[in-house]
Amino acid sequence: MITDAFNYKYCKYYTMSKDDAGRSINMPGRSKRVVLSIGGMHCAGCTRAIQGYLMDMDGIKGCDVNLATEKAVIEYDPAVINLRRIEQAIEEVGYKVVYEKVSLHLSMLTDVSDAVRLESILKGIEGIRDASVNHVGSRVMLEYNPSLISIAEVKAILDKHGYKVVSEDVYSAEDEDARALRRLFLIGLALTVPVVLYSYPEYISLPLTGTSITAYIMLILAGTVQFLVGRRFYVGAYRIARIGSANMDTLVAVGTTAAYIFSVINTVPEPSWHSIYYDVSSVVITFIILGKYLESKSKSKASSLIRKMLELQPKKARVVKDGDGGVEEDVPVESIREGDVLLVHPGEKIPVDGIIIKGYSAVDEAMVTGESMPISKGPGDEVIGGSINREGSLLIKATRVGSDTFLAQVIRLVEDAMGSKPPVQMLVDKVAGYFAFIVISIAVGTFLAWYALAGVVEQALIPAVAVLVVACPCALGLATPTAIMVGMGKGAQHGIIFKNGKALEMLSKVDVVVFDKTGTLTYGRPVVTDVIPLSSVVMVDDKVDGSGAYLRDLLEAAASVERNSEHPLAKAIVEKANSMGIMPKEVENFKAIPGRGVIARYKGREIMVGSPRMLESMGVSIDNCREKISSLQDEGKSVVLVSIDGKPSGIIAFMDEPRQSSIDAIRMLKSMGVDVVMLTGDNRRSADAVARALGIEHVLAEVMPDGKIDAIRMIQAKGKGEGKGKRVAMVGDGINDAPALMQADVGIAMGNGTDIAIEAGDVILVRDDPMEVATAVELSRKVMSKIRQNLIYAFMYNVALIPVAALGLLYPALAGLAMAASSVSVTMSSLLMRRWLPKSRRR
Repeated sequence: MITDAFNYKYCKYYTMSKDDAGRSINMPGRSKRVVLSIGGMHCAGCTRAIQGYLMDMDGIKGCDVNLATEKAVIEYDPAVINLRRIEQAIEEVGYKVVYEKVSLHLSMLTDVSDAVRLESILKGIEGIRDASVNHVGSRVMLEYNPSLISIAEVKAILDKHGYKVVSEDVYSAEDEDARALRRLFLIGLALTVPVVLYSYPEYISLPLTGTSITAYIMLILAGTVQFLVGRRFYVGAYRIARIGSANMDTLVAVGTTAAYIFSVINTVPEPSWHSIYYDVSSVVITFIILGKYLESKSKSKASSLIRKMLELQPKKARVVKDGDGGVEEDVPVESIREGDVLLVHPGEKIPVDGIIIKGYSAVDEAMVTGESMPISKGPGDEVIGGSINREGSLLIKATRVGSDTFLAQVIRLVEDAMGSKPPVQMLVDKVAGYFAFIVISIAVGTFLAWYALAGVVEQALIPAVAVLVVACPCALGLATPTAIMVGMGKGAQHGIIFKNGKALEMLSKVDVVVFDKTGTLTYGRPVVTDVIPLSSVVMVDDKVDGSGAYLRDLLEAAASVERNSEHPLAKAIVEKANSMGIMPKEVENFKAIPGRGVIARYKGREIMVGSPRMLESMGVSIDNCREKISSLQDEGKSVVLVSIDGKPSGIIAFMDEPRQSSIDAIRMLKSMGVDVVMLTGDNRRSADAVARALGIEHVLAEVMPDGKIDAIRMIQAKGKGEGKGKRVAMVGDGINDAPALMQADVGIAMGNGTDIAIEAGDVILVRDDPMEVATAVELSRKVMSKIRQNLIYAFMYNVALIPVAALGLLYPALAGLAMAASSVSVTMSSLLMRRWLPKSRRR
């Protein structure tokens, strides 16, 4: 189960308290964690600049800035530094903190004093940057940080103060940025086209071509592109220069300004047409803005899964007052409380997590857990908010609401994971941090070399500008985070949640996967496999011969005696009898012998059901069935005997049956070159039997819970080469295996629906299906392969085109187009993974 310790607003290793409403509150002296959206980042150098600046500040304990998600995850000590100071620091570096905007239409807003009072209340709430209340239109315009406060929480606060939200309009900061870039591109395009057309009078004949007035018009048009459309590059370059760093903005600003100023010098007072390059600066800026716009749209697609998951929860729910048959009322989903009874009709989405109290249906959990087929559910079964009720009407009792629902917590985990960086990205960021300075040095060297050779400024300037423009490390900065975003999204789509980028990268490198047997490779519950009347074998796996009547009598007697026992084997006997239409009867003088068996009188006869040792201790001779008992135990089965009036009458065998998917999962892992080890506390004979059935060669049996850590360490120490240990992934339920999962290089916690243990695992599997382990390994390798492909492309692009530009073989305008294309192509390359399907589903 997901606990409050993983509330995304706070550090997971700190204790939190709750207020009267049950919400987590910050305790004095505790670190705090906040997610900020940042605008204006263009390359890996930007992320490095922000991260470096913040980490030098007192009170900042950790900072992770992600270019693809355009978010910074910051851990800080609120006793030393506040959120506003952090925002100011980000602005000092040259970037802006972007807040979401929402317009709320209220009822019960009467006059100016009401508006002033409400505005004051809202501005005092953490997470709300600004609030503007218009009492005439009964509207509230908010700028807020969704990682600190949700719209649902704002509505609850307004409701508490007597204001009801009638409607809402959300303005996405991401969409606004895309619209702004599109607007700038269209302006740039409209101004650049005439500049380009008039730049080649020898090829294109237009009115006033080659005249002084044309040159001055070009100066104005290109200047507008340079300083209006390209303003963001100057702002970014100036601010980052203040902290002694450089980035993509620096390269674009320096390169295009040099071309523009050189052209101005050769325009005033008398144009020198062969030395005017207004088209260079205008085309470069326009193409780069186009690239940024396409990149923004691509990144939006990469994070589309999160938006789809957010859309899963319905806006309203139908609450039934006073239980079944009571009054129905449609209410906003955020007003639902634990214990509320909800009515969900066929075709409707289930609003929150809950338990079915009435009705049967097939529930589609595909978008929530990745389960491809609808699941039949009835009274007592759990349902997940966001899943779809396909058939009958259901009455559901809400068990988890708001930010505590399974879907809300999965979204937070995926968002955090998308913002994290795998180790490979750390190296890329380090390289990118120095890249701009290296490129500027190369550009200066190019200019000096060409000037020394040709002695003409324009012949030296153009290659230098081309070097500056073509070398912008945008593609380098996007290569890893865009792949991580898409990969994390695909994982969540299939019920696989990576906690961070490091877990994903490490899983792709594992040599060994260790499975805990019970409940992971097996179902975790015993089932009857053999019922053997001692006269002859009459039933194996439900195959009954002509002696079936005696078999039924034997099962009826055993089930009747065991019906009052809570032992797992007893329940298995009763389930087997029920499956064959045999109803247990009442017994007398029932007596349970803990850990051994039961005794009772049934139809006037004494029936004993228990272990062979128990029956022997009660004076029952089992000599004639020892061989059969030993044979069954060699197959890994547990055995109980049934005696009637002191005579052995039958054997019932049980097995914790392996999942069919376990066999497929192990086969797939082996095909990927991964060794599989089974870890269990069972005896050697039983463990070997299960391993043989599953096709596992390596077994560690009779390992007690406190010995699992040592077992993992032993496997890790068995390296393939000199001084090289094996990388081990451990798969367990995340509760009993928590220490071993933490010891492994990657801990994989396998849950069941909402019952997942997030604390222990680096990777969480929503469904209890071993095949998902193989899918997780397959996906991690696919993502890392895509990252390597993107990085190779980005590095090769820069390495190959810088010399081409330096030799004067690449015109700056084409360099700008190539640079824009590189960023978009890397992002599109990552987006191709959206079509990925695991091998297990390619049928």
